Amino acid sequence: MAVRTIRHLYRLLHNPLLLLAGIVVATYVLGGAFAAEPARAVERTALQQALKATVLVLVPNDSGDLYDSGSGTIMDAEKGFILTNFHVMGDPETGKLFNQEGLAAIGVMPTDLRSAPILRYKARVIGHDVDLDLALLQVIGRVDDASAALPANLGLTTLPRGNSDDLLPGDRLAVIGYPGLGGATVTYTEGVVSGFLDEDLDGEYEWIKTDTEINPGNSGGLAIDSNGAFVGVPTAGYSRADVAGKISLVRPGSLALRFYDSAVLSQGNEGQDTGHSAALGRERSTSVSSVTFGDKVDRQNRIVAPTTTLPSGTTDLYVSFEYAGFRNGQTFAYVWTIDGEPAYDDSFAWRDGSSGVNWLHLYSDGGLPDGLYEITMALDGRPLYTGTVAVGATQRSVGTATFGPIVFAGEITDEGKPVNSGNTFLDVKTVYGVFSVSNMAKGTPWRTRWLYDGDEVLSEADVWEADDIQSSWVSLTHPDGLPLGDFALELYIGNSLAQRGSFTVAERRAGLRDSSIHVTGVVREVDNSRRTISGALIALLKPGVTVQAWVGSDFDESLVVASGSSTRGGKFQLNAKVTPGERYGLVVVHDQYKPITVDDYQIPASATDPYELDVTMQRK
Repeated sequence: MAVRTIRHLYRLLHNPLLLLAGIVVATYVLGGAFAAEPARAVERTALQQALKATVLVLVPNDSGDLYDSGSGTIMDAEKGFILTNFHVMGDPETGKLFNQEGLAAIGVMPTDLRSAPILRYKARVIGHDVDLDLALLQVIGRVDDASAALPANLGLTTLPRGNSDDLLPGDRLAVIGYPGLGGATVTYTEGVVSGFLDEDLDGEYEWIKTDTEINPGNSGGLAIDSNGAFVGVPTAGYSRADVAGKISLVRPGSLALRFYDSAVLSQGNEGQDTGHSAALGRERSTSVSSVTFGDKVDRQNRIVAPTTTLPSGTTDLYVSFEYAGFRNGQTFAYVWTIDGEPAYDDSFAWRDGSSGVNWLHLYSDGGLPDGLYEITMALDGRPLYTGTVAVGATQRSVGTATFGPIVFAGEITDEGKPVNSGNTFLDVKTVYGVFSVSNMAKGTPWRTRWLYDGDEVLSEADVWEADDIQSSWVSLTHPDGLPLGDFALELYIGNSLAQRGSFTVAERRAGLRDSSIHVTGVVREVDNSRRTISGALIALLKPGVTVQAWVGSDFDESLVVASGSSTRGGKFQLNAKVTPGERYGLVVVHDQYKPITVDDYQIPASATDPYELDVTMQRK
C-alpha cells in the first residue's frame, strides 16, 4: 500500500482542518480508553503474550520427589530469568530452600495456549528476598537431557512492564497461573483492584488487594493490568468461613521490579569472568536521564509542571530524574549551589533499586533566594549529572540563560527533533545531543566539551548567534564508528557548566543477527469479531514521530516505516520489517470506521516472526 493512499483517504474526509481536529480528538479519546480498559487494537495479542510469559514451576525435594508447585513469570526471554514467590521454592519461616540446590522444573506454554504446559527446562534460584516473598530463577539446562547445551534461543516470551503505582480501586486486574484447579492447564481469572495494604505504615503499600481469584499454585504467577502489562506477583488468597467472599493479595510490581532489577544487577557484578562482566556492565551502564525541575511532583515521582525558571518567593524546588544501572548500597551524593556558592549537599546509601524515577527536594519556608541553582549528582564518586534552574531574577547576564537536559539520539529530524533516542548505542558513527534553550542572548559565549571514558576528546568554544532559538543540538562523529565505552557531553555558558549528560557505546553480542520481523494481522469490527474489514489502511511511523507530527508534516512518506492494507477477509501484511522492542506511531484508517491513532505503540521485545497485530475498529 502506498502512503499516498493514506494521504488521499485522510483528505477525502470532507475538510482537512476538520479532519486534523478529528485526529487529535481520536488520539485523546483512545489515550483515555487505554487507561480504563484493554486497548481494543491489541487486546487479544497482549493477552496471548501474557499467557506465553507465564510458566509452571515444579519443585522437588532432595530425594527428587515433587514437593511443591507454583507459577512464575518470564522476565528476560534471552537470559531465562523467571520471577516467582519465595514460598514456592522454600520455607519463609526458616529461609531454607526445599532442595539444597534451589532447583525447579519449568513448564512452558504450548503453542495452542490450551493444553497442559510442556516440561522443558530446569532452573535454579539465583536471588531471593524472604521478606518480600520473592525469588529469581534462571534457566540452566534442559529437563530431558541434563548434559545437552541450552539452545541459543530459548523460545521464551516476556511481556511489557506496567506501573502498579498507576492502579486505583476499581481498575481491572487479571491473574494468570497454574493453581491446579480444573486440571493441569493454565487458568486466567479476572477482577478488579479492591484496595491497597500498607502493613508498616511507611507510605508505600506492600500489597494490592483484589477480588481476583488466587489459589494455591497461582503463587508466583502473573498479575496484569488492562493493557496486558506486568503489575504484580499473585501471592496469597484469604477467606473466612463467617464472611462471604474472598480477598487476594498481589505483591505490587513496583516492589517486585525493584527486587528483580537489583538481583539481576548483582548477578552481572559477581561470579563472572572479566570479559563477560565488562560487556554486561556496558549493557547496564549507570545513568541519570530525563531530568526536569519544578515546584511539585506527582505520585509517579515526576514534575507536575516542568520549567527552567521558577518565580521569586518559591519555597520548594524539586528535581525529578530517571535512573538506571544503580545498585542498592552504593553511595549517592548530590550538591546544590546558588550562583556558584555552596548551598546544600548530602549523601546516603542507595536503596531504591537499579532503575526507576526519583526526586530530590530543596526548600525554604521563607522562600528560596533568587539566583541560578546548580545541582550535581554522583554515584560512588562518579559524576552522573549537572544541571541548572533559575529562581527569580539572577544578577549575572549569563545567569538567566539555561540549557535543558540533554537527549542523546542516533538520528535527528530536519527540525532537530531526536529520533532513536536513548543512552546506549550499538555500531554508531554519530551521536547527537539535543537540548532546549532558554534566555540565551545573542553574543553570549558558550562551549561544548566531549569526554570519552573520563578524558576530554573534543572541546569547541563559540558565541551564540541568535536570541530566539528554543532548542539546539550538537554531535560527535567518527568515520570508523565511535569506540566502545562511556561518553559524556558538557555544555558551558560562559565559564559555568550549564548541563551534562552521558551515554554508552556498547558491544553488539557475538552471533547477534538481524532480528527484524514482519507484521501481519486481521482487521475486525469491534462489535462483531466475525466480521472482517477490507480496505483498512495500516501504517507504522518512525520511532519518535507522533501521529499529530506526521499529519502536520503533510503526511511525509519518509516518516513511515511500514504500511499495508487489509484484503478480503481483513488480512494484511506490512511492506517492511520492524524491530522488536521498538516503539512506533500506529495509524489505522478506513472511510467507514473511526480512525485508530496510537503514539509509541511498542512491538514486544520477545516478538517472533511474523508478529500478529490484530486490530478492531468501530463504525462511525
